[in-house]
Amino acid sequence: MKGQNIHLERPSFVQRVIVPAAIVLAIMIISLLVYWNSWRIDSVGAHRIVANIAAVVLFVSIGFGSLLVYPMAYFRGANAGERIFASLITPIIWLIKESIRVSVFYTFAETLYYGLNPLYLAVFIGPFGLMGICELVCRSIIKKRSDTSIRVITPLPVAAIFAALVALYVFLIWGGGVHWFYIYMEGYKALFI
Repeated sequence: MKGQNIHLERPSFVQRVIVPAAIVLAIMIISLLVYWNSWRIDSVGAHRIVANIAAVVLFVSIGFGSLLVYPMAYFRGANAGERIFASLITPIIWLIKESIRVSVFYTFAETLYYGLNPLYLAVFIGPFGLMGICELVCRSIIKKRSDTSIRVITPLPVAAIFAALVALYVFLIWGGGVHWFYIYMEGYKALFI
């Protein structure tokens, strides 16, 4: 092989984006199906255990799935936009599923407004902070492996982390989430009542 020019091809879009996203999406779907069907278990104790485990796995796949997807896409050669897209597939599909679920009770406009509730906002904005953390970690790994002059800390990932922390504080932590909820409800009353 000496003297031969070996070209490493960049993995396909499916390999670098769809496969990482599909893993977490499959985990979400399976845990959701297990949770929904856990009532079929005859034993109350076993039902509770299975339902609770499925609920935790569901929560982690939706809220923290980008911690798995982003590095997988990064090390498979996905560009920044592809990594962000892959990381948001599971949360967005969950948000769409939930919007369809509540659309049975609300008008279309109310369903859209429902997207401003604290949980929805946290599910959508939280992954950006996790992606910022992953970006810094992945750059650090690349720098150690290849001894390149890559800058590990840059403004965009740090800003994403900071913005996500501020948003999560406002939506979920500030007054136990009550303050944003009151703002949300006042907006609802002003628009729909």
